[in-house]
Amino acid sequence: MDLKEHLSKRDAIHLLELIHASLGCDREGMLGLFSKLGSLIHFDSMVCGLGEIGPDGMVIVHELVNVSYPMEWLNLYMERNYLQIDPILRENYHRFHIQFWEDTYKAHAPPREFLALSSDFGLKSGYTHGVKSPRGSRGSLFSLAGTSVERSMRTEQILDHIVPHFHQALVRLSHSSGESLHLIVSSREREVLAWLKEGKSNWDISVILGISERTVKFHIKNIMRKLNAVNRSHAVAIAIERGIIDIE
Repeated sequence: MDLKEHLSKRDAIHLLELIHASLGCDREGMLGLFSKLGSLIHFDSMVCGLGEIGPDGMVIVHELVNVSYPMEWLNLYMERNYLQIDPILRENYHRFHIQFWEDTYKAHAPPREFLALSSDFGLKSGYTHGVKSPRGSRGSLFSLAGTSVERSMRTEQILDHIVPHFHQALVRLSHSSGESLHLIVSSREREVLAWLKEGKSNWDISVILGISERTVKFHIKNIMRKLNAVNRSHAVAIAIERGIIDIE
């Protein structure tokens, strides 16, 4: 794609500067790059991460970097398991192409409750783009959202050029850190972890929290994935070490 087609000379210079800066940035530098992207593209909120579609067809998020999304929405998103009904997320990890949200919502309409809540948090429209890693099934996701993100060939051209470089930076930092850059453990998952720490069984936890035993198993499965734990006690140990739950 010709940079001159929709971009000004100033746009092209800014893009080249972002690409160059992404090559050796640290985590804080990467967050700074995302902020600078805001000088090129209009958006209110941004989130990015690494994930994949698992063998069971479920979306698995391995790393998540919240640049400016409402934290309350992200917690609600994870707690209600919107991972599995969000068409933007599923489309990204199946095809890894640029999406204008309105188009995806028309093709794969999510529940009205999901759309209403996301709109309430100022996430009414946006773009999502991602890149599949050369090996394995994992890939990246970069979502830019707001109350009035408009369709623009210029925006799409900028994302087409910069997202592959942001992907490389995200993967490099994830590998070098030895652990997830950031993971969101929902309030419900913290409750489950706290009762696991007390040695409670799945059935015990279901009675205490007033949810089904199947739901408890689902939360534990998500916890194990997020913390990269090999068993329940390992998950509790990691959660205490990272300050997700208290030791007492």
